Amino acid sequence: GLLIEVLVKRLKTMKLKMYQETHSIPHIHIDYGGNNNHVASYNISDGERIEGDLDKKYDQAVKDWIAENGDILLEIWNALQDGAEYEEIVDTL
Repeated sequence: GLLIEVLVKRLKTMKLKMYQETHSIPHIHIDYGGNNNHVASYNISDGERIEGDLDKKYDQAVKDWIAENGDILLEIWNALQDGAEYEEIVDTL
């Protein structure tokens, strides 16, 4: 199947993304550097890193941003997983 990718936000030099997935807990993916290099994933519920090797100096910025936007991120996650409209929600970030 086709994987839907959503750019949720650019934060400093990072791209924060979500994918339509059929598994896992609600989370965001972090791309850093050129060529869409996936470097880490973070849990939406607590902002903790799930996996990856993004420099730890970015952890607090990501965690703080997730804490400020967690409800909206979860709304985007749920809409994306359900195949519903999510574009207007992303625009609120």
